[in-house]
Amino acid sequence: MTASSEAPDAARAGALLLAALTAAPDGIGLVENGRLIYANPSLSALLAVGRVAAGTRSFEPSTYLIDRAMLLLSRRETRFTDRIIVESDSGRRTLAFHITRADLDGRLLAAVFVRDASEQARAEERLARADRLASLGQLAAGVAHEVNNPLACVLGNLDIATERLTAAPDSAENLGERRSEIAEAVANAKEGAERVRRIVRELMAFSKPEVEGREVVNVESVLDSTVKLAWNEIRHRARLLKRYSGVSLVRGDEARIGQVFLNLIMNAAYALEARTNADAEIALATSEEGDRVVVEISDTGAGIADEDLPHVFEPFFTTKAAGKGMGLGLAICQSIVLAHGGNIAVESRRGGGSTFRVALPRARAGAAVPAPSVEVERPRTTGARILVVDDEPLLGQTLSFAFRGKHEVIVAVSGREALARLAVDSRYDLVLCDLMMPDVSGQNVFEAVRRDHPELLSRFVFMTGGAFTERAQEFLEQHSGRTIEKPFSMTEIERVLDELR
Repeated sequence: MTASSEAPDAARAGALLLAALTAAPDGIGLVENGRLIYANPSLSALLAVGRVAAGTRSFEPSTYLIDRAMLLLSRRETRFTDRIIVESDSGRRTLAFHITRADLDGRLLAAVFVRDASEQARAEERLARADRLASLGQLAAGVAHEVNNPLACVLGNLDIATERLTAAPDSAENLGERRSEIAEAVANAKEGAERVRRIVRELMAFSKPEVEGREVVNVESVLDSTVKLAWNEIRHRARLLKRYSGVSLVRGDEARIGQVFLNLIMNAAYALEARTNADAEIALATSEEGDRVVVEISDTGAGIADEDLPHVFEPFFTTKAAGKGMGLGLAICQSIVLAHGGNIAVESRRGGGSTFRVALPRARAGAAVPAPSVEVERPRTTGARILVVDDEPLLGQTLSFAFRGKHEVIVAVSGREALARLAVDSRYDLVLCDLMMPDVSGQNVFEAVRRDHPELLSRFVFMTGGAFTERAQEFLEQHSGRTIEKPFSMTEIERVLDELR
């Protein structure tokens, strides 16, 4: 058989290519002049699975695909990747988009490839969550140290206040001095408690469940919050330098971006274990390159060996000693950054330190930033009737003591007791209910109130120190009512009352 007879003719080649495209499990298509001029069956099916939600509006996945393809062509970019969440009757799906330029005999086209990445996204989420828990375990000693300092301040100053209150004054002058000392001790204790609250809330933000939607994120603010988490690891090893340039906002998930920065900062700290404070530095720098915001995290540590450098982002690759790490941190960092449409790279040499460079897409112009709340002075509500439902008796006692003579506070130390009280009397101006309780949970109480006392729904407020079960997490994500996070101040409760009455 001759060479010419072995090669399929053009018609047969076209038929074979069409058969391959038709059978491909991934969606494949072409966009030209704002129109989808070709879509294989898989692409048609994927674009019809549901609608993309964006704030208060929703749109077809095909609209997003064509818009991104035309934007790529107009900017003369070579490729674009992204993931979007599609809502449908059967649940949420994650679609991965890859768009590249194609030139067909002078015709400028966008070749589009779409894949159902739902399983991959769930696997990455589980891996990222496991990594965050591992990172928190490594940070536990440092966090305990950071919490113990202000906690010692709280307990010490409360002891001072108690001693001054119980001791009999020697004179009227001594009584005034003692009152001043008590006021100062209480103020110091409150400041220490506020420091503990900030540490806890930063940890909660880091370990919260994945948020599949995207928001605008200030990377410099995230860096500052991350430094607070890792400060106990940093300060004993190195000087910290910040070279911020006031960069634009990026589009992404704040908790996951913070996870990337925490991993990189902790790695920088560990790289300095053998250095002295005289020359040890960790530097955080921000800049912009085109439509990307760049964050660089550098250290003056031992660096990475040339033979190890190509492998640092591979799962389970680590240069740490046995028991010091599983080698997942940088792999997860790369996964998170790529999922945000960005990239991560490293420059290092043995003995010369390392620089990790994270580039993230800048948020589109006009992206909304939550406005800071403005405190409005209002006359305080009095005479309210409040039901407190919490399995921590001390919290109920604290609220009863704080509002004594001002509001009537009824305390139920379990969800079952709360339901019994509501069955007898449901006349409450506010129901403060813990979410996570044994036996009858806050969610169970809420469902019973919705069924039996719907008039209380608008006055039902969850108190939560964190949702630790998947069921509770899903409930909170879907719950459209009020929620306040523990620890809270009495002023926050007063503000809720003012808004309800």
